[in-house]
Amino acid sequence: MNDKELSNSLTADLQASIAQCVIYLEGKTDVDIFFSLLGLARPTGDDHNGVLIRGLRESEGSGSTAVRKRVQLGAAFSRTGKILGFLDGDGTPLHQLTGRFDAPFPGPLFSWNAYCIENLLQKAGWPPAWGTEPNWTVEMRKYSPYVGLNRLHRKFAEILDRLNIARFTNPDACRPLLKETEVSRKLQQDKHEIMQMDVQLEFRAAAADFKATVRRSLGEAHCLINGKWLVSHLAVSKTGKSADACREAWIAHVASIGGLTEVKDWWTRVIGKAP
Repeated sequence: MNDKELSNSLTADLQASIAQCVIYLEGKTDVDIFFSLLGLARPTGDDHNGVLIRGLRESEGSGSTAVRKRVQLGAAFSRTGKILGFLDGDGTPLHQLTGRFDAPFPGPLFSWNAYCIENLLQKAGWPPAWGTEPNWTVEMRKYSPYVGLNRLHRKFAEILDRLNIARFTNPDACRPLLKETEVSRKLQQDKHEIMQMDVQLEFRAAAADFKATVRRSLGEAHCLINGKWLVSHLAVSKTGKSADACREAWIAHVASIGGLTEVKDWWTRVIGKAP
């Protein structure tokens, strides 16, 4: 969507909200979790207290970039409505995320105090029907190879982005064509960033850091481990059920116990009434 199409979409969403307030989430499957964290079963119309909760579909450009763009354009509607958004933490340290969620931060663009919204299901509680709650310090440490590899991948991606080789490069009609000499000069100038990378050392350091974080603080660890793994792998391995069934059961349990206090407190503070 271009900016005009997005603005029209924002207008339509605000008109669908009795409270003239829309909250955008990165993915369409995030909506069920969000309602459960408020202690609610998902309503038919995806709204609560007149506030519309929108999980973005792939066709709309799901993900952090899409949410961020909508919130940026939403500033133009500040006199008539409120456009809010939530981003996943995606590996950002807890002390940075709390500043984008906790009081007195006013938004409009917030971040979960975790890697993603799925982590908050574990924070809320383990479904008793699945048996004894896991020892999270033990279980989360088992995922250190995956955390280490993904942090290594991110570091490489940042370097490749600086070298302009993170993705295919295509000519842009609005810019002059690249010159071979300039491209070559830039690669020569910055190639040391790749050549000096000891991938084994970087991986082992990242994995060790994660295990140390788990021992120190599960709250901090939840900012480094992808919560989707807790649903699609850990819960599946413990229950023998499908990932979708585990997700639905965990969501239902969290809603039944009244949600998660930190999310309910956020709603009360930002929306102005208890959920």
